[in-house]
Amino acid sequence: MIRLNDVSLAFGSKAIFDNISLHIRRNDRIGLIGPNGTGKSTLFKLICKFIEPSAGDLVCAKDTNIGYLPQEGFVFKKKTVFEEASSAFEDILHLRSQIDTIHTRLDDLSIRGEDHQLLLDQYAHLQHQLEVINGAKVDAETSKVLKGMGFKESDFEKSIGTFSGGWQMRVALSRLLLQEPNLLLLDEPTNHLDIDSILWLEEYLKEYKGGLIIISHDRTFLDRNITKVWELEKGKIYEYHGNYSFYEAEKEKRAEMQTARYVNQQKKIKEVERFIERFRAKNTKASQVQSRILMLEKMEKEELPENTTEQVKFKFRTSKQSGVTVLDVKDVSHEYGGRLIFHDICLSIERGERVALVGQNGSGKSTLSRIIAGLEQPHSGTIKMGHNVLFDYFAQEHAEKLNSGNTLLQEVESVAPFSMIPQVRHILGAFLFSGDDVFKTVSVLSGGEKSRLSLAKMLLKPTNFLILDEPTNHIDITTKRILKNALLEYAGSLLIVSHDRDFLDGLVSKVYELRNGNIHVHLGSFKDFLEKKTSDLHRETGEVKTKASSPSKVEESGSQKKQYLLKKEHNARKRKLAKEVQNIEAKIALLETQKKELDHIFLDPTLYNNKEKSVEINKQHRTIIQELNTLYSRWEIARTELESVSDNCGE
Repeated sequence: MIRLNDVSLAFGSKAIFDNISLHIRRNDRIGLIGPNGTGKSTLFKLICKFIEPSAGDLVCAKDTNIGYLPQEGFVFKKKTVFEEASSAFEDILHLRSQIDTIHTRLDDLSIRGEDHQLLLDQYAHLQHQLEVINGAKVDAETSKVLKGMGFKESDFEKSIGTFSGGWQMRVALSRLLLQEPNLLLLDEPTNHLDIDSILWLEEYLKEYKGGLIIISHDRTFLDRNITKVWELEKGKIYEYHGNYSFYEAEKEKRAEMQTARYVNQQKKIKEVERFIERFRAKNTKASQVQSRILMLEKMEKEELPENTTEQVKFKFRTSKQSGVTVLDVKDVSHEYGGRLIFHDICLSIERGERVALVGQNGSGKSTLSRIIAGLEQPHSGTIKMGHNVLFDYFAQEHAEKLNSGNTLLQEVESVAPFSMIPQVRHILGAFLFSGDDVFKTVSVLSGGEKSRLSLAKMLLKPTNFLILDEPTNHIDITTKRILKNALLEYAGSLLIVSHDRDFLDGLVSKVYELRNGNIHVHLGSFKDFLEKKTSDLHRETGEVKTKASSPSKVEESGSQKKQYLLKKEHNARKRKLAKEVQNIEAKIALLETQKKELDHIFLDPTLYNNKEKSVEINKQHRTIIQELNTLYSRWEIARTELESVSDNCGE
């Protein structure tokens, strides 16, 4: 579909790509990975032809249709969320507009005879086109995708400008999915999504028929959506055929083989050098010595693979032990501008517990974490820290409060106790700031680098309780792993707001979920919690049938009545939906019959001799078309719900 032939790109003296050749095939599912700043987003812009290569060329098939989701800088043409998302159906909306225009002109009594007939012919042609491309799907499909992205119906008619950048990204992604391009380029699509929306997006992409290239620091998202990895490193692309987990294992194997080749080559070089040194002065060996010198000069030298940052380790400083109860939250409620965010929240954290706080964006996770940290006061309720609790709090906004004029070294040293000054360079190295990087000013750092610097500063304060609000946003997979390992060794207690599944898996043993203003507790691993969420999503959407599990005898005896009542409720719902579908189909059949009769009347040239009758027939025809479009949408929604209920009933 797309070929890059010997492409190079440089900005000034800095080379971004060095003579790379790639082939993007139809239905490829590629993960584009590499350290921050290596040019991943630039490669997307190159593929989209927003920038031109310095050398080489890019060839696209004629039917290539690229959909690109950048990290930021979204441009919206429409005012409301629904209008913007549904603008993906530009061809359908254009047809509707043309049909409406013709209806208006047909009401004009001054248009008669051949002109009137010409309008009717145009109308019939456009209406046929609308039916061929399923013009009734716009509202249903747009609603489905927006809800999957976390929007409520009450949000549909709101202005996009009233939403944050993260929610605006969701609108842009919704429009992109509805456009159904044959190649999707997604740059960090999960950055602003909560777990529910990420799970929905994964299910949607499973059914997506086109090609897909993803830049992401979400390892789980990559594993579930890609079958090939492109690693961008020092201007070169290295290809791996498999998902991210395969890439990690394969890269380690390649590194081992490269090390073995290097060791063997070094051994051979030393043997040749010893021969040269031994016989350099002997005339009888001159030709042999010369040939070996020439061989060394022409030899393509193997290099050792670069040391990975996996060996980098650090530890959070811990203070004296806290009391048994670290945190006690009782009956906490909070509101903004009269809107209740959550109410009567009760939760507790015991010494040594590692707890995740999750929920949909806007549910109040960050607000609750700020209240716990004492940065906001609740509307009602109490927050009590336990005996000897020393806590620290991290949030993304901390990264924006760094002193932009300081160097990285100065910024960390400004909060370091005297005894920790010798370790500052080591701590910065743990967060991937090495060598001359420490002398950069904070002002030139990216968002991810600022987050890493803020986390590094936390290491200098002894604590026994950490409150972390989205600590993995904008940091790469390697840094996440280093941070996770440090938290696993942390002796204190943790409260982590995050949607990063791989980061939380194996780290937490309790999950608090904020949902509909209430707190719901799940005791167990994050993997268990996630499996339940996935199962709930499948039941709600009906897109994937869940596997029936055999309950234990104790569970079976206690749940038979519930199962019976649930089945009875499902059957009742099924009958109601089936009847609704039947009624809608009957109405559609009746209106379609009436439409055909009116279409036949339109063909009678004597109709236009009676202006009043002509106008009346035209109005009737327009009303029927509008009612049919509404019924088509209602039928599609009702039919989808019926299929979902039927699936859940085991049919």
